[in-house]
Order: sequence, then structure tokens, then C-alpha cells
Amino acid sequence: MKRLLQWAGAVALGIAAAGATTAARAQSFPSKPVRIVVPYPPGGVDVSIRIMQKAMSDELGQPVVVENRPGANTAIGSQFVARSAPDGYTLLGTSTALVTGAAIGSVPLDPVKDFVPLALVYTSMGVLAAHPSTPYSNLKELIEYARKNPGKVNYATIGVGSEQHLTGEMLKLGGAFDMNHIVYKGFGPMLQAMVADEVPLILITYQGVKPFLTSGRSKAIAVYSLKRRHPEIPAVADFTEIVPSFATTRSWVGLLAPAGLPRPLAARLSASAVKSINASGVRDKMEEMGFIVMAGGAEEFAEWIRTDFDTAVKLVRDVKAAGVKFE
Repeated sequence: MKRLLQWAGAVALGIAAAGATTAARAQSFPSKPVRIVVPYPPGGVDVSIRIMQKAMSDELGQPVVVENRPGANTAIGSQFVARSAPDGYTLLGTSTALVTGAAIGSVPLDPVKDFVPLALVYTSMGVLAAHPSTPYSNLKELIEYARKNPGKVNYATIGVGSEQHLTGEMLKLGGAFDMNHIVYKGFGPMLQAMVADEVPLILITYQGVKPFLTSGRSKAIAVYSLKRRHPEIPAVADFTEIVPSFATTRSWVGLLAPAGLPRPLAARLSASAVKSINASGVRDKMEEMGFIVMAGGAEEFAEWIRTDFDTAVKLVRDVKAAGVKFE
């Protein structure tokens, strides 16, 4: 009995010591630069992270470094962060591709179990954009053209398993027409290819293609993601208006940390990120560029991830049942 009491006391002391260590670590955090890994090439997802970078550095009192680690449909950068020490110094700035890639199998991670959600930065509407010379100007015309010209329509995304790729396959399935999938390594190369008329159609975020729509270097065929028209291009129909059965995941960008991050550190980083998104000049800049700013905390972001992962799993199952291969 005496030994049992001694053992119980030792366990209690150990738990208390661990708690005290975690609390002390949280009070001194951060004591060195914080790195945000973006698993994309520059000029895409990292844009919003870089807009909030200085505000977050000021708030944390340490430099915040943004590092692009693209490749394998975000798997390279995502796995790097998932395998990093859960100490708050290595974070992931990523998009919906984390859940769609996991659902498809191109990203060998569990978006719910392998990460701790910190902040939902923004959501956005997607655009099916085209080179101005294409013989179709809206989704109805595109579908009719593709049906009359089988195998002759190409569309581009940033990768197999990306949110845009899943969207393209769902559109083809719901609209009963075909398009050939072409992959580019990032929004920048994909936009350049469209402007050069190397590929007629691209699936991209509104903020990514907005300057090209404004300058006339591209035209919007349709919008998607939020099941409504975009207020800045109200004449452009949503996918569901033409293809009622169409469904896809929401498009978002957020910050995550490796699983196992202590709660006090997660709370500190989450609060810092949300405050930085809402900082003077940061939110305005994002909205000016076309982002739908969310500034959502950890709980809200966790719910988005769970919901969109479940949605992606179902959509991928439906598409694969129809014979589509994500290659």
C-alpha cells in the first residue's frame, strides 16, 4: 500500500512538473523565429500569408519566415511540417488541397489527425477562366462546344488531387462532357500558359485571376465554391445554375501546426494569427485583392477541415465510381 501511494505521488508530481514545464514554455514562447511552410510555389497561397507576415512578427515579437516548399501536390511541404517537432516553430500555411489530396490519396496524411488547426485566413470563390479567343463565353456554351468536339478541350489546374482538379472532375461528371486535365506547377505558370494560349481553360481562385480579368487577358466562364455569383462579376453564373448536381469542397487557406502541439502554444499562435489578419492594413489589403477574409479561430477552422474532408471523401468516391482516375 505504501509503495502504491509512493507511485501515485510520483505520477502526480510528474504530471504537475510536465504541466509547469509546458506553462513556462508557453510564457517564454517564442524565443526564436517562427517558420511558416507553404507547400506551393510563390505567387499563390503564400500571398495572403506574406500580407499578414509583418503583423504576426510584430505580435509575436520574433521574425516570422515564410518558406515555399512546393511539390507532389503539396505533399512535400505538408509532410515536412507534419513530421516537425510540435514546438510551435514550424507551421503550415496551406489550402483545401490538404483535404482533397488526402481524400484522393495524393497527399499521404490525415488532415484531422496529423495537424492542429490554428487559424482560417480566408475563403474564396473559384473561377473557370479562359483565354479571350475561345469560342465560348459561358459554361453553357463550353459544355455544348465540348460535346461537339470530344477530346479537344483542355483545362489546367495546379495538380492532381488539388481542389481545382476535383472541381474539374465533378463538373465533367455533372455536365456529362469531357475535358483533358493539364497540370502546371503553381498559379503563376498556369496563368502564363493561359495568356500564351497554351491552354484555353484554367480553374483558379478569383483573387488569382482578378488582374487578368480586369485587363482583358482572360474572361470568366463561370464561378464556383460558394454557390452564388461573385459581386464583382455578377453577370457570370455559378456552376450550379448550369449544372444543378455540381458539388465541390470550399476553397480556403489556413494555418496549422504539427499534431501534439501543446494547447497553450496552440492558443498563443491562434490568437496571434487572428489578430494579425485583422490588423490595420492587413485585412483591407486582402479584401482589396479579392480574398473573402475569415480570420477564424482554431475551433472554427477545425470544423471547416472536418466538414470539407468528409465532403471530399464522398465526392472522390462518387467520381471514382464513375470511372475517373486521378492520375
